[in-house]
Amino acid sequence: GVGNSFTEDAHTFLKEICAADGIEVTLVTPFIGGWTFKRHCDKIKANSTDYQLILNGKNIGKKVTFMEALEMEEWDIVTFNQGSVQSGRPFTYYPFINELFDVVVKHSPKVKPYIYQTWAYECDAEHPYFPVYNNDQKEMHIRARDSYKLAASLLNAPIIPVGDVIQYLRENVPEFDYKNGGLSLNRDGYHLTEVYGRYAAGLTHYAVLFSGDVLNNSFVPEVEGFETDPVIIKKIKQAVYEIVNRPQEIDDY
Repeated sequence: GVGNSFTEDAHTFLKEICAADGIEVTLVTPFIGGWTFKRHCDKIKANSTDYQLILNGKNIGKKVTFMEALEMEEWDIVTFNQGSVQSGRPFTYYPFINELFDVVVKHSPKVKPYIYQTWAYECDAEHPYFPVYNNDQKEMHIRARDSYKLAASLLNAPIIPVGDVIQYLRENVPEFDYKNGGLSLNRDGYHLTEVYGRYAAGLTHYAVLFSGDVLNNSFVPEVEGFETDPVIIKKIKQAVYEIVNRPQEIDDY
């Protein structure tokens, strides 16, 4: 995963979700929080050791260069997600996403690229750059969605529509109607919650990357001190299934 902390969110439960259906995966993210495509390019050129290594969704406390993380395997899949602040500003993607893909494919010639669509901030987020989107969750969602669609078309890559899943849950599942007293899917206004948010992101990756049977996948996330609601898990599965399997020309719900 070429991204940032939002990549870590998506990878947290992905290995376990895959394992529940007998699929073994290795997940690696060279991690710096908030990182954009341009900043990755700058760090690669500087051969920086500032990256933390996220292995199978866990920060293992090791510092590496981007190339050291890349050289751990010959990769089958690479996902790209922009820094959240710039996610709805398409001019910030280029030429950097193309340069990053060239770096990855030089090492892993058979790698398949995917665009990982991230989500909008919570409606009351206090992120200092939320005003870029007029502090409007729906505006941020639409602008990010459209920017990722453009990147996907130019890179000829499928989209992993996590942002659409998160927004669908917010707007269509009463348990996540945060404006009216429901649960937020963000633990701090922008990162995903440790259970339901990260589970939804991982399940969406599984559905797209492996054509996984999300409705019947047996994995249930467990976090100490949190009791998972099986009804909510079922609704998240259904939301992921509906978004991933909708006609491609449909954007809204």
